Amino acid sequence: MQNRVKVKWLLAAVAAACVGSGVYNADLLRSAFLRNPIPRSPESIARGRQLFAQDCAVCHGAEGRGDGAAAAALPQRPKDLSRIAPAPIFPDGVVAYRILNGVRMMPAFKSTLSENEIWDLLNFIRSLAAVK
Repeated sequence: MQNRVKVKWLLAAVAAACVGSGVYNADLLRSAFLRNPIPRSPESIARGRQLFAQDCAVCHGAEGRGDGAAAAALPQRPKDLSRIAPAPIFPDGVVAYRILNGVRMMPAFKSTLSENEIWDLLNFIRSLAAVK
C-alpha cells in the first residue's frame, strides 16, 4: 500500500513538472512569432545602446562580446551577443523573451524595462553583428 502512495506522488510530481515545462515552452514558442514593432533606426539603436550600457555591459561588455567587468567572476562566461544568429534562425521575439524573463544566470528585466525599451535594446544587440 505504501509503495502505491509513493508511486502516485511520484507520478503527480512528474505530471506537474511536465505541465510547468509545457507552459514555459509554450510562452517561448509564442514569442518566436513576435515581430519587433520598433524600426531598427539609428535613434532606436542609440536608445538601446544607453540601456545596454546601463543594464547589460557589466556582464556582456561594451560591445556585447561576453567580456564585461563582472564576467570573470561568473561561473559561466556571458554569451557573445555579437554572434547571435539573425532571424529567422533566432527570432527577435525569442531574444526579447530572454531579456524579459532572463535565462540561466541572466536576470529578468520585465519589471525594469518597458516594452519599447526591450525592442530598442534588441535593435542595439542586432546592430552588434554588423560591427564585426
